[in-house]
Amino acid sequence: MTADELATLVKSTFALSDYAAERYPADDLERVTAFFGNSLPPLFLAMRGLLRTYAIPGDHLPADEMIHDHQWEVENNPNFTTDHIPFYAIGNGDYLCLSRSAGTKSPVLYVAHDDPTVDTLHVKFDDYLIDADWFLHT
Repeated sequence: MTADELATLVKSTFALSDYAAERYPADDLERVTAFFGNSLPPLFLAMRGLLRTYAIPGDHLPADEMIHDHQWEVENNPNFTTDHIPFYAIGNGDYLCLSRSAGTKSPVLYVAHDDPTVDTLHVKFDDYLIDADWFLHT
């Protein structure tokens, strides 16, 4: 999938949002890359840009929450490491994360608050974007 194909998918699946720009400020992507680095999956970066415009369901974290939750979890959760980049809050203390060390080839990881096993939900971020149970659920 390309960034253009992702944009087409999002435009055809989700409505425009009246509130998303409030949650995802204009500098959201810059703040994510400033803190976590710019070696992130290209489609993750493309998806971040679409969060400001479309009503994409689920709890995709804005930059300030990604950074805050990362810092808090590293300090307080023995299952969470500095390698984990939380981008989606499950709602029970669990997160979907990227792997810093995997860089642009990062899988999507399921990091639980109460289980030391880190599961690979998708072997690449592209697969997350076409998963009807996660990204495409409406």
